[in-house]
Amino acid sequence: MNAGSGKTNHRWLPLPVGAALIVIAAFVALKAVRPVIPHSVILLYMGFIVLGTVIHITLEDTRIRRFWNFFLSHPGEGGWPKLQRLAVLALLPAAAGWWAYDSVRPTYAPPVEIFQRHPTVGEATLARIVVPPWAAAPANWRDSDIAAGKTLYTANCVVCHGERLDGAGPAAAGFRYPIRPANFRDAGTIGQLTLPYVYWRLTVGGIQNQFNSAMPRWVAAPGDANASSLHSNDLTPDEAWQVILFLYRETGYTPRAE
Repeated sequence: MNAGSGKTNHRWLPLPVGAALIVIAAFVALKAVRPVIPHSVILLYMGFIVLGTVIHITLEDTRIRRFWNFFLSHPGEGGWPKLQRLAVLALLPAAAGWWAYDSVRPTYAPPVEIFQRHPTVGEATLARIVVPPWAAAPANWRDSDIAAGKTLYTANCVVCHGERLDGAGPAAAGFRYPIRPANFRDAGTIGQLTLPYVYWRLTVGGIQNQFNSAMPRWVAAPGDANASSLHSNDLTPDEAWQVILFLYRETGYTPRAE
């Protein structure tokens, strides 16, 4: 807008629209960063971005007039500028209403408890687990065992842990508490564990012990063939090792050294 002329300086992108797009783009970029930035940090960064945008607009009187003039109608105005103003005036209360609703809507919050992703197990327990020679080192892993493990995983595990081994199988949503099925593609799961520990976890399961998860006992413990579990004895020890090797090969991780 020219000073004193009362006429609008028609721009393809009015100042308020450009400022809003900058703030939105910054928010989307921060949310897309991996690993995920904590919500409190995003709010801090967004505060800086909004403050910088306000400072930019208020540094010059012409910018301030352009900003406020956008929200005023002008004789003979129509087309694109008018549509932009109406869109902004409609989106602002909608965004405020969504923020208010999102602040008060019920959210799922499981009971607070101490949870360890990888509970400590006694060395004597792990020492009793004998890793077969063909499973002990990645260099010795056979393609036939990997293929067999894939077949077993697809038949028994995919419903919870998912086809991509990401813990997002068809039944995963039913296990929001105590914990969701493990995401094997997460670097904090099997990539941090030794082979005996992974076998122990698969053997012990979760329902009957400190894991507090829905993971059943797939392999019966020695001397405990009648253990109470939905899937006791479904897998033999060799089949369990084949599944484990498939998990490592498919995710690209290697077992942690002793």
